[in-house]
Amino acid sequence: MTFMEKERFGEDRSERALLKVAWEGELFGVGLFETMAQKHPEHADLLTACATMEWFNVHYCEPLGHAAGVHVSLKDAEKEGREGEEFARHASFENIARVAIAETGEADELYKHLSKHAHSAELKTLGDDLYEHENALRDWLKSELDGHSDGGAKIFAYLERHGISRDQAVIPRKRREDLGGDRQVLVLAFFDTEDAADAAATALRKWERASEYMKVDGIGVLVRDKGGQVKEHKLGRRAGKRGMGIGVALGLVAAIPTGGLSLAGGVLGGAAGGGIIGHFFHKGLKMSDQDTARISGELDAGHAAVGVLTWDFETEAVLDKLKELGGTPETHEVAKLTAETG
Repeated sequence: MTFMEKERFGEDRSERALLKVAWEGELFGVGLFETMAQKHPEHADLLTACATMEWFNVHYCEPLGHAAGVHVSLKDAEKEGREGEEFARHASFENIARVAIAETGEADELYKHLSKHAHSAELKTLGDDLYEHENALRDWLKSELDGHSDGGAKIFAYLERHGISRDQAVIPRKRREDLGGDRQVLVLAFFDTEDAADAAATALRKWERASEYMKVDGIGVLVRDKGGQVKEHKLGRRAGKRGMGIGVALGLVAAIPTGGLSLAGGVLGGAAGGGIIGHFFHKGLKMSDQDTARISGELDAGHAAVGVLTWDFETEAVLDKLKELGGTPETHEVAKLTAETG
């Protein structure tokens, strides 16, 4: 079953309903085009660029959807992706192209309606952009069926307009994630006790392992010991794929109460020299003076922090999960390292 066959709008064309359908449709498209790229190597680069465009649009829809009270759970996101994958597995390139050409026409109406009746400039721009991306897909697929490929010119133009180069667009998503994603984030969630933080970290690790879309770069717990020293322990992978690694991140946070002096004790191991230590402490976690004072106060009060290194596509789901587990989470963007550290 195609996505548009499954999602008939009926009378409900509210902004929230259209946002949800748009968001879920892009998730379906990710699964569809990623699987097609595997099945049809002769079109792999362009199909991967299509999947990259769909994945970009997922993140485009997400914050505007949340602002409007629309949410797509991780479970539902994976379901849409699997349905797109399943559809791609059982049809030829030509058949999928013909269906997609027809369905992008139906989606045009959805996005034009969203743009026309948007209650904000941001939503109008979203509707206009999603309309443009449907036309880019349709024009490329038509050109392939006609035997005169346009090379996906409009697809690459759309992505480049949104800051994604041609070279980036044709890297499969899973390889992009292995290379380090786009932006690394440290999520810190505070819990009343070390036991509560340990339980939350274990639950988070089990949840992450059970999910196809969640592969975080490290989980750890930070707490003061009986002697008043800040200690940290890690679960799972020690080193980041291409970022600073959970050991480095938690080591930096642990050094906050000492003004960074405890970093001299080798908390970064052999990963970096003194100049790099200073860079990370002052800039790597992008923390303000208010942030560091608050974090130090939480640890002084006997609270424990669960730290999770995520990439930007994972952060929202991790925040939601940590809230569900009883934590109070916050985020801090981190700088990238070119070598694995941890």
